[in-house]
Amino acid sequence: MVSDRRYCRWPRSSRERTCISSIGPLLQPSSDALEKQFDSWQLRITPVDYLLGVADLTGELMRMCINSVGNGDIDTPFEVSQFLRQVYDGFSFIGNTGPYEVSKKLYTLKQSLAKVENACYALKVRGSEIPKHMLADVFSVKTEMIDQEDGIS
Repeated sequence: MVSDRRYCRWPRSSRERTCISSIGPLLQPSSDALEKQFDSWQLRITPVDYLLGVADLTGELMRMCINSVGNGDIDTPFEVSQFLRQVYDGFSFIGNTGPYEVSKKLYTLKQSLAKVENACYALKVRGSEIPKHMLADVFSVKTEMIDQEDGIS
């Protein structure tokens, strides 16, 4: 899986979103002389595996979002929500026409997006009412409710 070999850093600034890859054996030096000039590498991975890795990344971003609220970071959930919405929209174009694994991940991505959007909603509507140290408890209860609605135990 791509996500198993990838270290992602979600920076404080939305301008510098970067993923720092540490994918070792998957990288091979490029054979093209022009590309060698620019020290480029080729990544040998199938498009389906890449999409599955991106989908797995969204689950990790959802966890990071909920944890950031518990740590008192109120801005990160809104940034993550926008990014997850864009990824979900992109995956929606593939929908059920793509490989089975991708359509299955689309369902999980939808759940992650719902959890992050619920966190953003609670922050926007109830954020001033709830003390910061109690926000994590509110989101863990909401996450359990979403999982129960979807039949996940």
